[in-house]
Amino acid sequence: MITVALTKGRLFKDFLKYMNENDLNNYISALDGETRSLYTVVDNVKFIFAKGPDVPTYVESGVADLGIVGSDIITEDTFNILNVSQLPFGDCHFSVAALPEQEEFKVIATKYTNIAHEYFKNKRQDVSLIHLNGSVELAPLLGLSDGIVDIVQTGGTLRDNGLVEHEKIMDIHARLIANKRTFYTKEDEIYDFIREIGVIE
Repeated sequence: MITVALTKGRLFKDFLKYMNENDLNNYISALDGETRSLYTVVDNVKFIFAKGPDVPTYVESGVADLGIVGSDIITEDTFNILNVSQLPFGDCHFSVAALPEQEEFKVIATKYTNIAHEYFKNKRQDVSLIHLNGSVELAPLLGLSDGIVDIVQTGGTLRDNGLVEHEKIMDIHARLIANKRTFYTKEDEIYDFIREIGVIE
């Protein structure tokens, strides 16, 4: 049996949509639907549900053999894992966003301080960063920051709060990651699974 770590958020919904579009009915029936269970087993695959930032930690430790995670998470922090493949779903991007009239960025609020730091450092722009864990859109509205660095998918949350994208930073995709040891010790089972989900033929 192999263990696959998933996150029950936006990326999980994208994974379900992808499976629906590709008729992966065996997994859909077990994963789709509301449940408070922290794991489920389908044939020879055990799926565990974790918060997105925790998925690489489960994989790194060997608790999970594989993980499906956004590239934002493994770009923001360093993990001792195999970054196996880009997946054909979960597309979005990082942007600098602010009120439409904002022209200068000296203070930025974000959850992703490492990504923001690298971006502004490469631009040779001196910016102070404020780390927030959620609702970063509030920061420019309340005068805490000039703008934010955050993930944008449809832009709906920005529009709802009167913010606009000023600068695109980078694209984000879903990634398949693996534990460095079990990727080889469970090679046959792992390759069976990634063939099933269409990562390789």
